[in-house]
Amino acid sequence: MSLIDDASASWSTPVVLASDEIWQARHGSVFVTTTASPDAEDGVALIQGHGLHLRSGLTVRYRKEGPGAARIVREAV
Repeated sequence: MSLIDDASASWSTPVVLASDEIWQARHGSVFVTTTASPDAEDGVALIQGHGLHLRSGLTVRYRKEGPGAARIVREAV
């Protein structure tokens, strides 16, 4: 399991997945995208407790939504 606690309001640097993973918002709201050059409105919204299954080999970016902190957990499956 890996935690992401540094999500900002801007898209993250790309993360290439080495295995299938579940990404879950553990605190706050986040957006997750596999778009190569995402704009501000791209991505799938995850609110606290919601998760997304992402496949190995995908390039993923994330960002938080709103003024509060956000936490994402990544779990290999």
